[in-house]
Amino acid sequence: MIPSLPRETGLAGQLRDGAAALGVVLTDAQLHTFFRYLDLLRHWSRRARLTALTDDEAVIHLHFLDSLAVVRAGLPAGARVVDVGSGAGFPGVPLAIARSDLRLALIEPAARKAAFLELATRDLGLQIAVRQDRAEVAGQDPQWRGQFDVATARAVARTLVLTEFLLPFVREGGKAVMLKGPSGEAEAAGLGAAASALGGGTPEVVRITLRRGERRVLIVIPKVSPTPDDFPRRAGVPSRRPLSR
Repeated sequence: MIPSLPRETGLAGQLRDGAAALGVVLTDAQLHTFFRYLDLLRHWSRRARLTALTDDEAVIHLHFLDSLAVVRAGLPAGARVVDVGSGAGFPGVPLAIARSDLRLALIEPAARKAAFLELATRDLGLQIAVRQDRAEVAGQDPQWRGQFDVATARAVARTLVLTEFLLPFVREGGKAVMLKGPSGEAEAAGLGAAASALGGGTPEVVRITLRRGERRVLIVIPKVSPTPDDFPRRAGVPSRRPLSR
């Protein structure tokens, strides 16, 4: 039997209601897992510099619910999903907690953060693959390249750079999903040429308003053809020389 939710009952309600507004129904067991994740973030944040947010309510709204917004891009049942530049596990870990049908993989270049992800996913009982590596390297690995239904990332880099990071991981018929703030809509307008060069189709924009009024934009790029072998370029090049618009 699952014990009653801890002193964060009010926060649990915010998380449950915020998820429901995104179309995600959380059970008590899933809420407990989210709060265990919150405990781990509190404990490890100073050691691994996981997040600048120290307020529990801010973490719930600006990390957990922000991550769950990715479901609005449409994640098929049983989809293989890779979170590129996962950091402290966003959006991948919240997606794995809320959608146990998804098969998640996390890529994170920083050793301390990758170590936290390994520990956290074991502690939370999540079946998630964690790879410490750069996106440019993993994206050229045949075991990862073109193997995912969805590749996603939060605002870890400029949109043109993220496009080159994500699309190589996606199979034809899948999609890349970037989670951005309100400026993402303008950024999406200039992605057409770069997306096409990487095997992507026309970018689409999904506008989202979170529970407290925060505005988010999902940039969704369908994968319509194989990514040329030259992409992603070697480590560091996409950031220094983004593809032209």
